Amino acid sequence: MSNLTAVIFGATGGIGHAIAHHFADKGLNLILVGRKQDTLQQLGQSLAQQHPQLQLHSLRCDLTDASSRHDFIQALAALKQPIHYYIHNAGMNDFCLFAQQSQDTIEQMLLVNVAYALQLIQDVIPYMSDSQPSQIINIGSTFGSIGYPGYVSYCASKFALRGATEALAREYSQTAIRFRYFSPRATHTSMNNPDVIEMNSKLGTKVDSPECVAQELYQFLHTARQSYQVGYPEKVFVKLNQLMPSRVAAAIQKDLDTIYEYADQSKATRPSYSD
Repeated sequence: MSNLTAVIFGATGGIGHAIAHHFADKGLNLILVGRKQDTLQQLGQSLAQQHPQLQLHSLRCDLTDASSRHDFIQALAALKQPIHYYIHNAGMNDFCLFAQQSQDTIEQMLLVNVAYALQLIQDVIPYMSDSQPSQIINIGSTFGSIGYPGYVSYCASKFALRGATEALAREYSQTAIRFRYFSPRATHTSMNNPDVIEMNSKLGTKVDSPECVAQELYQFLHTARQSYQVGYPEKVFVKLNQLMPSRVAAAIQKDLDTIYEYADQSKATRPSYSD
């Protein structure tokens, strides 16, 4: 059994739920954090039954609520448990043509995915382990490296989160804390509305299970890389977009009519949260 502790922020979402189970299977003590109290309690009880030897805690936090974030930090401090891995997995998505997206949604996307995330990380840093190396890992997206139609605001937020993580990695390079960015590709979760699922199928987009993402994240923890992109051909496209963005733009152009069709259909859907 490990004596290491991981905070999973966004533990009740699809990917977060899978991360919690995989990390518990690997013997990590867990501090589970999510918005939905009932779901969080169910997850904690399930893991406690499967892994009675682990130290498990469940803390509710709504990322959009400043008082809730404050209460979470107070509860975290009260545990007096050094954190070795902080996995920030909470976020917001909205598949929609930019002209149809409300300005409130644009603002909320940037607040939830970037500003609130960074404010919380700033408060978490003092509780990271300083007796051995610890890691703060932001869960990003392929769309944090490739601008994609229908995801303008989401791309803006994930590009910003990736840049902030890179800057933090350099700012804290002489400390025991490592800042890292982990980028899943399309994943089967409730964040994807039916239009996105149907579009991915029509475009032949490869979609991973949350369990696959959790396994790759755990492997990433034990590498020296600062960032990691899940899956092929996404790894290639990310590199190609850095070197020859026009090539990637041309490939996306071929799919534009299909993207327009499904992004327009989803204009009446509500934004999706991962928690």
